[in-house]
Amino acid sequence: MVAAKTLRQGAWYALEQAGRLLHAAAVVADDGDPITGAALAMFGREELGRSKILRELANRVDQGGLLEAAEVREACDDHVRKQSAGAFSTTLRADPSTGVYTALREMLGTELGSNAWKAAKQTVDLASDVQRKRNPRRRHSIRTGGLYVDLDDAGLRWRRPCIRDTSEARNEITDAVSDYAAERDRLRPEVIDQDHPEMACALASMPSKITLPEPRWPRNFSGGAG
Repeated sequence: MVAAKTLRQGAWYALEQAGRLLHAAAVVADDGDPITGAALAMFGREELGRSKILRELANRVDQGGLLEAAEVREACDDHVRKQSAGAFSTTLRADPSTGVYTALREMLGTELGSNAWKAAKQTVDLASDVQRKRNPRRRHSIRTGGLYVDLDDAGLRWRRPCIRDTSEARNEITDAVSDYAAERDRLRPEVIDQDHPEMACALASMPSKITLPEPRWPRNFSGGAG
């Protein structure tokens, strides 16, 4: 059976690996290949998801659950599930011609809590919910589509990673790094003993020290500095 402490150690290792992959993603993007960078970032986001899943499994064991190693691997095997678990926020971007963009502007330009503000917020919340549900599969597609040449469903054309949308790729790298940065901050040494004692105990018992890389966003993009 897998102990809760072992699962939390794995969560730390997965978080470390997420940081390494996301750092590499920003470097690759800044070197002129944001498509491959985004694929790396989606692997990094999956590791964020693995870290969260392992912490949840550890909580189950704390409550009396029993887990074999094979069950742990199975829980971390689904790529879309890891993409979902590794998403800690939703960034809503809207084209100026859309109603969502208008609603976002309305929220900024009207009194908080007014009827106009509430109507705009309802539109924004609905759009955010739809995007949140679509993101895991879409991000899984970015991961595979950024690495492999593939034939389209009609069997007529080849999908090439190098001609994918570079702006979407940079958005995804930035969003993934931002989620990693928030998780890294939440588990920082100054607060972990008080806020997450079980994770602090697992960290102290690990056979080798880990280093959670500093967040690195792609250059010339909002959200951070490279």
